[in-house]
Amino acid sequence: MADMEKGKLEESINISAQVELPADHQDYLLKRHGTLELDPMPTNDPNDPLNWSELKKNSHMILVAVQCMLATFTAAGIVPSYEALAEEYKTSMESVPYFTSTMILIFGIAPLFWLPIMERVGRRPILLLSAIGSMAGNIGGGFCKTYGQQMATRVIVALFAAPALAVGSVVVTEMYFAHQRGTRNGWWTALLTVGTPCGPFLMGFVQQHAGTRWVFWVFAFANFVNAMCWLIADETHYLRGNLHGHSIKRFFGIISHSPANNEWAIVWHCATRVTRHRVLIASVAYGVVFTYANVAMVVELPQAMGRLFKLDAQTTGLQFVALIIGTFIGEFLSGPLSDFWMKKSIKRRGNVKVIEDRLWVSYPGFICVLLGLIVWGVMLAKADAGHWTVKPLIGAAFAAGGNQIITTVLVTYSVDDDFTKSVETGLFINVIRQTLAFIGPFYFPDMFSNLGFGGAAGLMCGLILIASIIPIIVCHLYGVRAARAIKSP
Repeated sequence: MADMEKGKLEESINISAQVELPADHQDYLLKRHGTLELDPMPTNDPNDPLNWSELKKNSHMILVAVQCMLATFTAAGIVPSYEALAEEYKTSMESVPYFTSTMILIFGIAPLFWLPIMERVGRRPILLLSAIGSMAGNIGGGFCKTYGQQMATRVIVALFAAPALAVGSVVVTEMYFAHQRGTRNGWWTALLTVGTPCGPFLMGFVQQHAGTRWVFWVFAFANFVNAMCWLIADETHYLRGNLHGHSIKRFFGIISHSPANNEWAIVWHCATRVTRHRVLIASVAYGVVFTYANVAMVVELPQAMGRLFKLDAQTTGLQFVALIIGTFIGEFLSGPLSDFWMKKSIKRRGNVKVIEDRLWVSYPGFICVLLGLIVWGVMLAKADAGHWTVKPLIGAAFAAGGNQIITTVLVTYSVDDDFTKSVETGLFINVIRQTLAFIGPFYFPDMFSNLGFGGAAGLMCGLILIASIIPIIVCHLYGVRAARAIKSP
């Protein structure tokens, strides 16, 4: 193996080398964490987010996770209002879903603008601005009179909501140690994923009992609460250029300033992530599964079950409970399990970390997705019009659970490839996921119309096998073999 390739692999498989720390630094870490075996090694500064209390870390992580959820919640939450919006704006039903599709596309592109700014001014001020801007756009959405006006507010909301979607893995890296990343990445990815079905589920009640305007105003109120939380939150961006490190400068506790140099190079570095086979394969595999096990079901469920069983907006929204339950069960199993599995694997390998070991946890997720999609599609194809059945929803729940297992494992695996590039990796994953999710709804109607639900489910399973499962298996085998080659004398 070439020396250059071997050097890259060693970066990923070796536990952080113990740095010779001053006595006072060691005393502080032992008092704070009870051990010096920490990856990465924190400074001796109480303001270092790695040294925060677990309560403070977790409260900030939940705040970021909720903001991720609000983005997808808002985009999908107008699904029960499609018919009412088409009637109010005197447009076709086919054109109304473009409100959601446009937001999905912007969610993928806008973080390329926001994250470099975050490197300069910090996470907190941008996420605060994000919440305020989203609130303003949603307030305006409730007063729109035309299709064009509503599209403008959806663009505004998407632009401001986008930063949170790509910063989750970054904040996890800034606050948590390597052995905690699987669980904490699961928090924000679970809420990001569950926001998609949760929006139509809750907003179905609002649309049914309060009307379309209140759908947008409920969004605005949620953004307001989110903004208030950021006013009392702290900054997670911390400079660790040396053993002591230092916080970024602040102005009235809101505007922060970091001496970052050429922060716009992040966009270029994001593009170079395509050269890291682990990041590329995991991102595409995750994006394909997310598109078919989440987006396809959310988009088609109202059309399929709503029309097939003649359900109103509220009852249609209730069908999304299956996706919500499946997602949370999947996360309950995946995050803690992947961290536990990695601890056991590192110990078994003699304190050597091979990040491909985490991929073992993704395989049950792939099985659940394949089985869930088949059950969902076949049961819908066999269902009688006007006679509701729970069978398709059982498949949907399995697919949602599998999707979340895969999400947590593959996002954490991608970040572990080089945790110092978590910003660029988070951006890259977001672009891939949102691009695939944006393209999907344009061909979903033809796919389901021409193949039927059973045939479409089979096609989606085949694409997942080709674009996700097989590449992940190859990546897994290659990584383990390369690690053994390095370990061998």
